[in-house]
Amino acid sequence: MSTPNVTAIDSETLMRRDGYMKPKEAARQLGCGERWLLDGLNRHGFPHTRMGRAKWLSRDDLAEIRKLCQVPADRSKISRLRRSMKAQQVRTAA
Repeated sequence: MSTPNVTAIDSETLMRRDGYMKPKEAARQLGCGERWLLDGLNRHGFPHTRMGRAKWLSRDDLAEIRKLCQVPADRSKISRLRRSMKAQQVRTAA
């Protein structure tokens, strides 16, 4: 009597239990396309875990990807916006 080979099923179950998700699910949570996320994983160094050919992302990986894609505020645009808001307030008060 032989034992069934359940390593493929067990590894996926274990990864999901530990909080990892496939790129399709991760893209849905990030609000981006799956292709964009896969390109980031393959070419741009987005953090992830590989098990064989499968790619897995944890919640920490998603947080790091959000930080990597964050665009910092442009100080000059902020000051221009503040000046225009002050000018509008003066015009509406008069």
